[in-house]
Amino acid sequence: MIVIDQLSSDSFNARMSKVTGGIKRLTTEGYTFFEARYEAAPTITSVGHATLLTGAYGEVHGIVSNDWLDGETGKPTLSTQDPHYKVLGREPKERDGTAPTWLRAPTLADATRAADDKALALSISAKDRSAILCAGHAGLAVWFDSEKPFFTTSTFYAKELPAFVTPINTRLAEQVLKGAFSWGLPGGGTTGKSPQLPPPGRVDDSEPFAEAHANQAPLDTAEVDLALEGVKAMGLGKDEIPDLLTISFSGHDRIGHSFGPDSPEGLSEYLHIDQEIGRLLTGLDTLVGKGKYVVVLSSDHGIPPVPELALARGLDAGRVNLKALQALLDQDLDEQLGRQDWFAGTKTPGFTFTAALRAKAQPQVPRLRKLARTVPGVRDLLSINALTETPEGRLFARGAFVGRSPDLIVVTRPYWTYGVHDKTGHASPWLYDRAVPLVFFGANVKKGQGGTTEPIHAAPTMSRLLGIPTPAAAQGRSLDEVFSPNR
Repeated sequence: MIVIDQLSSDSFNARMSKVTGGIKRLTTEGYTFFEARYEAAPTITSVGHATLLTGAYGEVHGIVSNDWLDGETGKPTLSTQDPHYKVLGREPKERDGTAPTWLRAPTLADATRAADDKALALSISAKDRSAILCAGHAGLAVWFDSEKPFFTTSTFYAKELPAFVTPINTRLAEQVLKGAFSWGLPGGGTTGKSPQLPPPGRVDDSEPFAEAHANQAPLDTAEVDLALEGVKAMGLGKDEIPDLLTISFSGHDRIGHSFGPDSPEGLSEYLHIDQEIGRLLTGLDTLVGKGKYVVVLSSDHGIPPVPELALARGLDAGRVNLKALQALLDQDLDEQLGRQDWFAGTKTPGFTFTAALRAKAQPQVPRLRKLARTVPGVRDLLSINALTETPEGRLFARGAFVGRSPDLIVVTRPYWTYGVHDKTGHASPWLYDRAVPLVFFGANVKKGQGGTTEPIHAAPTMSRLLGIPTPAAAQGRSLDEVFSPNR
């Protein structure tokens, strides 16, 4: 399973004539759906990876965002946070990603292991959440930990770092020391350069020092190195028992946020990934054998154009400042009910009430909704208790999990983004965020093209290709049109 983080079907189709490597091979020799629509929202990294690998939406798997505010305590919780486990190789910090504890449904990796206890599953990413939510409970997750920085895992998965990871970490360290690419570390690190810290108070990411543009291509390459070394060291594909390898390319998302999907930087990163996927496939041809493996390629979510660019093209576009909107709603509640701290806080795409005041505030939601609709860029403000009343709300209902999802969900107008920090961002129910590619390739997959489908069908279809049970909580189905006639 290959995931290219933040790849809309629009970008995938527009760039098709430019690919010459692995993506071209997958699409010319495999079966390509040019649009796979997530019929759920919000469209966010943790959510999309969990959906792809479980075959279910957030209402089932329970992952509603990269992190959320606990409905009772108001405390922020990472989607892969569990203090019972530690990241290997360094001292723990307050909110480390370490385990799939919050995931409420088995992944394809879990299904692979459930089919045979000798089956192997390896998941690799530059983001901890992407690796962990793909690996589930039964696989081995390896991710890039920028606090050190190196590729690592946690005590949930292993007592010590797998031996095949060490040479790749050594190679990265040598690149840093030789100045092959610049790396800002806390306190200046090995390069003497200062880190590019997130804005004050912004703690919604577990790898703040891995964001720099120059770091993404080397990390893409290191991920493929890790994958091939892991296949060799662990023996994936060496017998008749199906094994699973998952690799998620995170740099495409980071560059998309920083420059936008239409940027030269975004295209350059995509074409580099294209070549790395080609190298991965060539390596699997040698290590496993042509015709002896299958590949699924997709994405966790899409992305809109940079709002200012959309505005220049004559579209209604802009940015919704969620913090400012929360302050406006809080002021109105103060005026109606008396001064209180009504909200525990803001997490895209909405607001969570303070638990002790939730019941008192809920009757005011119709008034707050009317007020929010006067704010430029806000299409609607929906209560978690009444999501099924609108088409956009029904999408958010499929991605909602009570106690984790916001009490109030903001629906932006099309081409208006949440927040003001990044050049552009995702999470909306609109197609540029929901529609991604879905490609099948390899043994028993026919050549061809399809129209529109859903990403929840990826895991059930791959299960059938592997000859293993579908992940137990999957809401998707096997896509019959993908299979060769003799299958």
